[in-house]
Parts: sequence; C-alpha cells; structure tokens
Amino acid sequence: MQSKSYKIVAIVGLALFLCFAYHLYTERTRPFQEIPKTVANFAALKTDGKKTTFNEEKGTATLIVLSASWCPACLAEIPTLKKLHHDYADRGLKIITVSEDDNLRIAAKFKKEQKIKWTMVHWNYDLMNALGNPQAIPINYLVDSEDHFEYIEAGIMNEKKMRHAIESILR
Repeated sequence: MQSKSYKIVAIVGLALFLCFAYHLYTERTRPFQEIPKTVANFAALKTDGKKTTFNEEKGTATLIVLSASWCPACLAEIPTLKKLHHDYADRGLKIITVSEDDNLRIAAKFKKEQKIKWTMVHWNYDLMNALGNPQAIPINYLVDSEDHFEYIEAGIMNEKKMRHAIESILR
C-alpha cells in the first residue's frame, strides 16, 4: 500500500513539474512580452553616431524592422525592403532598421555593405520597450501617422501582405 502512495505522489509531482516547465518554456519563447497599441517616441543612435528619435524619423507610414547582420532571415529580407523603399518612399513610407548587432560599428559596416539608403539605428532598452520587448528577429512593425501599430509580422516578411498593409495606410 505504501509503495502505491509513493507512485501516486511521484506521478503528481512529475505532472506538476512538467506543467511548470511548459509554462516557463512558453513564456520564454513568445516573440513579444507585450505588444503596445502605439509606439512610444524613442531615442537611438544612428549608424553615423548621431542621436535621433522616432518622431524625427517617422513618415505617413513607418516600417520599423528589427534586424542584425548575423541573422540569415534578416539578410533575406533586405531585397524586399529595398523594393518597398523604392516603391513607396515618395508616397510617405519611411523605413527604420533597428540593428541588434553588438555595437554601432558593426551596424554601420552592415548598412554600408548592404547599401541601405534608409535610417538605421542601434538598439537600446528604451527602444525595445517601446516595441513590446520582442524576443526574436526579424520583426517588422508597420506604424501609421498617428503611431498606431497597424501590422506586425514576426519572421521573414510576407511582401504581399506588407504591401497590402502599406497601401491601406497610404491611401
């Protein structure tokens, strides 16, 4: 009888442990801690070392892209970002790439190598908090002129969906 009680306690203990481990895993693998409704103004250093803010850089529609030079999925997005910049910059789209590289020097080198024509800033904690503390890259945020998040996409950008979202803001 006593060994049966130990087995039941062990099974219940194991079940509780597995539930706790699953909860911890899902908390740490969510792409966002919390997604705010609007983007708060943030300050960051551009790759040239000058300070800028979101309010200074935003457009009628603003695409904020979290990226890094070491990220294969981020590199795969660059041709699409170049097309979007080419097609919509004169209609009010601004792109801000947030580099999650280790330092500003690496980000500046990456911008130059990739011939990125739009603003690139280096990440900081206030900026990341303004974007809901994402825990993955690439992530693309499309923001309207009133700073509302209109479209958010984690992972490699779906160009067709992004174009549709940009068009709906720029109309």
